[in-house]
Amino acid sequence: MAVEQITLKPGKWLVVDCGKMPSDSNCQLVMLAPEGQKDDLVDAGVKHAISKHGHADGDELRKGVEGMCEVIEVA
Repeated sequence: MAVEQITLKPGKWLVVDCGKMPSDSNCQLVMLAPEGQKDDLVDAGVKHAISKHGHADGDELRKGVEGMCEVIEVA
């Protein structure tokens, strides 16, 4: 199986790594978005947490996902 590479535009990107949170399913999903699309990334993370991990929707979950966002710089 060939491994494809992705090309990210230069700039700051936000990353949410589900694998950094303990879970029974050992989830390894990684999501990323340009820094200007933080709300979209948080929305996607919240939807994933609800549908795959059984979390309840609410401000606490949203703040938790937002707190998981890490900034990476792509040159």
